[in-house]
Amino acid sequence: MKIKAIITIALIISAALMAARVSPGVNMEQFREGKYIHIDSMVIEFDKTDADVQIKYRLSPFAQGYMFMFGSKHLEPKIEEIFFDFENIEIQRIGINSALIHVKDISRQRDENYLHDSRELGMQPDVLTLVYPNGKRQNIEHAKNTSDIFYEEPVKYGS
Repeated sequence: MKIKAIITIALIISAALMAARVSPGVNMEQFREGKYIHIDSMVIEFDKTDADVQIKYRLSPFAQGYMFMFGSKHLEPKIEEIFFDFENIEIQRIGINSALIHVKDISRQRDENYLHDSRELGMQPDVLTLVYPNGKRQNIEHAKNTSDIFYEEPVKYGS
């Protein structure tokens, strides 16, 4: 790599880090212990045996600069780490502050009902929201895992 390119990259990273230090919106305490991602919220929407998961997060200033320069592909292992206890996840989209994940077989079907066994989360979101097929929502603060859940598909009339 040419020296000009190296100096330019170093200046961009330095500027991003300096801006983050002076910016009042960044709480560096959230990124202690080497963590470069803080999960603000996680919403799990159950749909029969599968679920869609929407994650909203904040990245440390260094991680933001890294993602800006090299793309979101490098964030995939961290997202997968959050779902280490889940068997079949598919990352559909990763953005600068959110991700969308599809989880297959998060629950199992028994007759007309569905059962979800508690799963450990690799990181604690500030708020975990569970959305059941009937639209009911449950919020859990600083969840370390999902709960054991029993739900049923809403009855569709007229079809």
